[in-house]
Amino acid sequence: MDERKQRILRAIIKDYIKSAEPVGSRAIAKNYNLGISPATVRNEMADLEDLGYLEKPHTSAGRIPSSKGYRLYVDSMMHQDPVENEDVKQIHSIWNDPQLSGNEMLSHMARLVSQISHSMSLLLAPGHDQAMIKYIHILPLDAHQAVMVVITATGALDNELMYFTSPVKADELQRLAIQFSNAVQNKLLCDITSDQISAIIAHIDGSKSVSLQIGETLLRAITKRRLFYSVGTTELLRQPEFKTVEKVQPVLSLLEEQELDHILHDNSNKPIKIKIGSENQMEALSDMSLIQTDFSQDNNQLGTLAILGPTRMEYSRIINMLSYMKHLMETMARNQT
Repeated sequence: MDERKQRILRAIIKDYIKSAEPVGSRAIAKNYNLGISPATVRNEMADLEDLGYLEKPHTSAGRIPSSKGYRLYVDSMMHQDPVENEDVKQIHSIWNDPQLSGNEMLSHMARLVSQISHSMSLLLAPGHDQAMIKYIHILPLDAHQAVMVVITATGALDNELMYFTSPVKADELQRLAIQFSNAVQNKLLCDITSDQISAIIAHIDGSKSVSLQIGETLLRAITKRRLFYSVGTTELLRQPEFKTVEKVQPVLSLLEEQELDHILHDNSNKPIKIKIGSENQMEALSDMSLIQTDFSQDNNQLGTLAILGPTRMEYSRIINMLSYMKHLMETMARNQT
C-alpha cells in the first residue's frame, strides 16, 4: 500500500475511533491536512474499500474501518506513544496501596482499564492452583454416569459429574482412573494443562474416548479453582455499538458459562496479544476486539488481564496501559522471590 493510502486509512481510523460515526472524504480532507482534495480522498477511499480495508455501512455515505484495516493499523501504522501521565498516576495509586494483595491489585487494575477504555475487562488469576494432587477417584453411578473426586494436599476439589454416551463397565472405569491418578500424582494443579492431559491420554491403556472424558473433567475441576472476574458491562453498554442488551447478550452468556479460559486461550509468546473481529474464534466475539497480556514469573502464570470491546477502540492507549501493568506486576513478583 502506498504512503498516501496509509495516511488516509490512519486518518479514517483515528476519526472513527473518536467519533463512532462513518467518515466522509470531505471531513478527512478538511481535518487532517493531507494536502489533497476531497475528490482525491474519495477515490482513494474507494480503492481502500475494494482492497478490504474499509467498509460502507448501508445507511451512510461515509466509510468505517474493517477488521483488516484495524489489523494493518495495529501491526504497522500505529504510533507507540508513552503511557499517558494521568493513566500512570491512576495505575500507581493502585500499585502503591499497601492494603492490596496481588489478586486484589489485578482486580483494581481491571476495573481501571475498563473505565478508561469504556470496554469490558476480563481477569483470569490463579486461585488455589498451588495445591498438590494426591489422587483421583472416580465413583460410577451407573453405566453412563460417574462422579470424579480430586483429592489435593489441601482438600478435595468440587465433585464433577461425568457422562458417557456409550455404557462403561465399572472395572474398566476404575482401571483408567488408576492410570490417570498415577500420572498426575504429586503434580501441582497449576501444572496440569490441556497439552499435558493429551500426553497422558496418548499413553493410557484403554478406551481413548473414556480417557478423553476423564481428562476434560479433570481440567474442568481445576479451572473452577481459578478466579474468574469480569467488570465493565455497563461501560460496554455505553458504547454506540452496544446500545441494546441483545447486542451484548451473547458475550454475557459466554461469561456466565465461565468460558473465560476459551476466550483468553492464546499460545503465542507475544507480550500483548490482539485479536480483531473475525480473528476471535467464537462467533459471539466476531464484531469485537480482544487485547490481553499474561503476567508470569519464571514460567509460572500469575494471571491474565484482557480488554474486550468493539473493534473501534483506542488500541495504542490500551496496549500501552497493559504493557505498563505487565511490567509492574512482574516486577512485584520478582521482588517477592
